[in-house]
Amino acid sequence: MLQHPEDHNFPLPVDADYKATKFRPLTAAPPHMRAFHLAWLNLFSCFFSTFSIPPLLPLIRHDLNLSAVDIGHAGSVSFAASVLSRLLMGPTCDLVGPRIASATLSLVTAPIVLATSLISTPQAFIATRFLLGFSLANFVSTQFWMTSMFSLVTVAAANAVAAGWANAGTGVTQLLMPLIHSLFISLFNVSSSTAWRLTFIVPALFQTLTGVLVLVFGQDTPLGKHAKTTSCGERKSVLKVVLGGLGNYRGWVLGMVYGMSFGVELTVDNVIAGVFL
Repeated sequence: MLQHPEDHNFPLPVDADYKATKFRPLTAAPPHMRAFHLAWLNLFSCFFSTFSIPPLLPLIRHDLNLSAVDIGHAGSVSFAASVLSRLLMGPTCDLVGPRIASATLSLVTAPIVLATSLISTPQAFIATRFLLGFSLANFVSTQFWMTSMFSLVTVAAANAVAAGWANAGTGVTQLLMPLIHSLFISLFNVSSSTAWRLTFIVPALFQTLTGVLVLVFGQDTPLGKHAKTTSCGERKSVLKVVLGGLGNYRGWVLGMVYGMSFGVELTVDNVIAGVFL
């Protein structure tokens, strides 16, 4: 039986595909705006966790005897991981939907955030930063999710605001991590070396919480679960799209522009704290 948008009682006006034609970020109306808030908050926690190390780097560097080369390598592998993981997140969203993909990545990488408190060698530090970089692939799942929820007339605004609000996690962690470190010293009367290790409990718990919220309260599309692509023909068509994109010079131009903007931003985020400390 053919369904029409009017057959469903959505708080926001929708088009024929049940995608919202209005974007109201100050509401949490399900399912569209609830998905928006879950998506950006989950990505916010990933940015917060991934860049929670640089603000405490002077302390970590001293305790682990990190050289400038070690710190440089750690920043490089973190950046590389964020690039590699994005290549995998797109097909993953196609396969299982943005909700499962996003929540799983957050929940899998959250223990790595916590493991930062246990590192004792430069090699472990570099490995931890590499693994944490994978969580930034949730940027892809966020954009995918917004595209599933909002129509062409509103998806640009939804994507822009979700990405912008989530990206603020990078700045917030620069402010909060040193404060949390100082708070632990005051509350528990521990040394600075112990306090910075305890501090990573906070981003780990935060990221775990947002991952659980996405899993419990989110839905992939306005009508519910993501429809998996199962036929061989459909899988081939996806491959054709990917190959077509790689062969389109416009995609490479956009990629270079993105690399010179967001890529530079990630690089700066890794070193900016050291400039002011």
